[in-house]
Amino acid sequence: MPSKEQRAKMTPEQKAEISRKNMLYQQTPKGQKVYKISHWKGRGIICDDWSSFYDNRWIINNNCECCGNQYVNKRDKHLDHCHKTGKIRNILCRNCNQLRGHIDKDYQLIMKLITMC
Repeated sequence: MPSKEQRAKMTPEQKAEISRKNMLYQQTPKGQKVYKISHWKGRGIICDDWSSFYDNRWIINNNCECCGNQYVNKRDKHLDHCHKTGKIRNILCRNCNQLRGHIDKDYQLIMKLITMC
């Protein structure tokens, strides 16, 4: 990947070619891994060994660690993490991840809803 100074000197055609190559790279398994890990790091998520986590937990996991439902597509799989510490908690489906977020925000409200039934 060229530096900012090198990109500033490039023609629009050269920039387009680099973008095309990056898009092709992101479609490969290694490119998906690099993109996903850099995305998590950019959000401040903390992990001791990213490569091991991705290969041994993220890729292998096909079911939600909470409800056990199978992920239909890759957009269903969410990385649950603590927003205060940045540490990874679980790999969850969208519904369980959102529910976990609501529970963390207002535990007493969730308990009130449960006892109303």
